[in-house]
Amino acid sequence: MTFEHWELTKGERFKTAKSGIPKTDLDFVTKYTLFREQVEEWVSDPQSPEMFHSYKDPCMQFLLYLLHPVMEKETGLTLLPTYTYFRVYRNGAILEPHTDRSACEVSASMLVNANYENIWPLVAEGNSIIQEQGDILIYRGCEVEHWREPFVTEHGNFHIQLFAHYVDANGPYRMCAGDENRIEPYPTKADIESGRIPPS
Repeated sequence: MTFEHWELTKGERFKTAKSGIPKTDLDFVTKYTLFREQVEEWVSDPQSPEMFHSYKDPCMQFLLYLLHPVMEKETGLTLLPTYTYFRVYRNGAILEPHTDRSACEVSASMLVNANYENIWPLVAEGNSIIQEQGDILIYRGCEVEHWREPFVTEHGNFHIQLFAHYVDANGPYRMCAGDENRIEPYPTKADIESGRIPPS
């Protein structure tokens, strides 16, 4: 894929932008997310072990909808939403260098909230990006290698990140719209205990 039709500077594979989502909304999402982390039973995400996560959370799917016009304006593409994923990062979190699957053709990584100073950078192709609440990194998910260095912070600190994914409506991955053929990428505790999915 070349993505030459993206409205980005020539040779640019990612950019930063403001989401436009009000701080009051993001503060509510923060409380909701931390509540879920506290009360639910969950299985670790192997990409970032021991960190709370969720796929297609209804609240985050609403943010996917809110981000849709922003993403179309910033990329110049007609986009079809695929899915959301979020994590609550805590001390010791890791995120190894990786690219994403086809349903993440056009992606946004947004800082929902963090409760500490000197924000943990997101690295895209070697470029360290420091976000403020509501900032989004827009990137070519299947192409741009991204990661984070190990998170070293005080106990009780949190960093909530939303990943909002889309595909080009006129591109080769348009069949990934809605991520309909994809189930929860990591099994829940109930899945494992019921025997539907064996522990990995």
